[in-house]
Amino acid sequence: MSGAKPDNSVGVVSPWKSGWRGQTLTMGTAFCGGLSFLMLGVPGGAMSGSVLSVAFLSYFGWATPIGNILRITAMAITGMSIGSAIDPGTLKNMATYPVSISIMALCVICVTASSMAVSALISRWAPPTALLAAVPGSMAYILSVSLSLGADPPRVAIVQMIRVIFLVVLLPIIIVLESDAHLSPVAGLVNDPPLMLLGTAVCSVTLGLFFLRMRMGGGMIFGAMIASGIIHGTGFATGRVPFEMMMVGQIMIGAWAGSRFADFDWALFGRTLVASTLANGAGILVTLIFATAASTWLGMPFGATLIAYAPGGLEAMIVLALGLGIDPLFVSAHHFSRYFMINLSLPFIIQWLMKRQKPTGA
Repeated sequence: MSGAKPDNSVGVVSPWKSGWRGQTLTMGTAFCGGLSFLMLGVPGGAMSGSVLSVAFLSYFGWATPIGNILRITAMAITGMSIGSAIDPGTLKNMATYPVSISIMALCVICVTASSMAVSALISRWAPPTALLAAVPGSMAYILSVSLSLGADPPRVAIVQMIRVIFLVVLLPIIIVLESDAHLSPVAGLVNDPPLMLLGTAVCSVTLGLFFLRMRMGGGMIFGAMIASGIIHGTGFATGRVPFEMMMVGQIMIGAWAGSRFADFDWALFGRTLVASTLANGAGILVTLIFATAASTWLGMPFGATLIAYAPGGLEAMIVLALGLGIDPLFVSAHHFSRYFMINLSLPFIIQWLMKRQKPTGA
């Protein structure tokens, strides 16, 4: 044996599974899928087409995980694009954020509880597995503690990954059907001149790398968004990142999300598909209820509220907002609040769960 890992679905070792050839094939497939969906007029098509095409490529064992350089580049472009959609008028809507974020926090609790209940009661998953699969976000931390809790890491990973796919594909369709209109990216602005674009890029990457150095979740996209947002929100730059550049960033983000299925255990995926769909379906249904209530009460657009309350996919949801012409600052504030809420509370929940398990394991 050469030591190469056989493909999980057909048992064939792909000659494209490593190095620049694997990256080229994966990114090429992502661009074909994203551009095809864009031409077909699919809402949020740049990212959803990229995700689905790379996930499909992964099924045949030909996708390669996206490397750090490509991933950081995608995050930097996306953060710059989001920041360029911010103008002085955007900041006026921030008065509604505290109330909406409070409702979102309650939504996170209810989403977790409903998904966990479905997994535990209907699918008969053990409580640790059901809980960790239900938490909407912080996948890296969740998987790192799953073994110590006696959970099933592959099942947890499958539910978490399927959730992002569902959100990327379903939410744009729901939003367009509900609004009975075709949403489009931010328009009406001229592109930033080349020198301004270069200066914004330098500032964005610098702040993004600093946040990465500080080990902040979503550091590059968050840093680039803040730097670009300050430059555009203060009126120093009055244009936007070119549309073509925005689409490149969205396709690359989609490639990164889809490439997570590389070297995937598709047999286990098939066995847990129904359970994962039921758990994620329960969470999305709860999100729809909260988003509808918050939108009606606060007078916010339903699409913005739904994407802001989406249970997971921090980077993907912020990118989706940009692609659908939805206020990216509103969505970003909610998703980063959810991220910090989960990361601050999850260690205490894990500790409590571990204490509960000690008597049974004694």
